[in-house]
Amino acid sequence: MPLSSRHDDPILEQIARDTFALFPKCHRCGERIERFEDADVRIHVQRVVHRGKCPTTTTPESGH
Repeated sequence: MPLSSRHDDPILEQIARDTFALFPKCHRCGERIERFEDADVRIHVQRVVHRGKCPTTTTPESGH
């Protein structure tokens, strides 16, 4: 069963919150995401990014 079909699963919610607690910085821009609600936690790839666009255009991946 894909994780996307389990969006109301409390266990996945806890995993997402734990992942955010361990990795509070955006994977794209490197800036800290202050609130869990502002994060898009990707459990299947263990990646945390800002919801929507990052606040800056500098990214660790591109160096721009």
